[in-house]
Amino acid sequence: MKINKTRMALLKELRNDARKSLSEMSRSTSVPITTVFDNYNKLVDGKVIVKHSSVVDFRMLGFNYRSFLFLKAKDSDELADFLSSHVSVNSVFRISDYDYLVDCIFPGVKEFYELIDSLRDVGASEIEAHDVIEQLKYEEFLL
Repeated sequence: MKINKTRMALLKELRNDARKSLSEMSRSTSVPITTVFDNYNKLVDGKVIVKHSSVVDFRMLGFNYRSFLFLKAKDSDELADFLSSHVSVNSVFRISDYDYLVDCIFPGVKEFYELIDSLRDVGASEIEAHDVIEQLKYEEFLL
């Protein structure tokens, strides 16, 4: 799909505030509402927009421990299934050098180590953990 100037402006608006109405986007971009509507639907149909979500401060919900795991797998399918269904796994990426990069969020360190033990049982051959001290920037990639 070609991303023209209008579609790029809509994407920037949505990245900034996905709850903004189409009429608000029309006003802030000076693009007619019918054009906004048509282009928004093309972005959704073309799978450029795949999900609307909220950025959550997990600490405010009592999840004070976050870690990124680099994993190598003995059995990639079993490990991928486990990661995809685990309640503490926020995101999973297939990456080079390792097999997976996993973003995990926990109430505390105890739950983190319970996951580490489980990962060994489901085929993780190498586990490298990097704890998050502070998040400095998130979801602000400028288009």
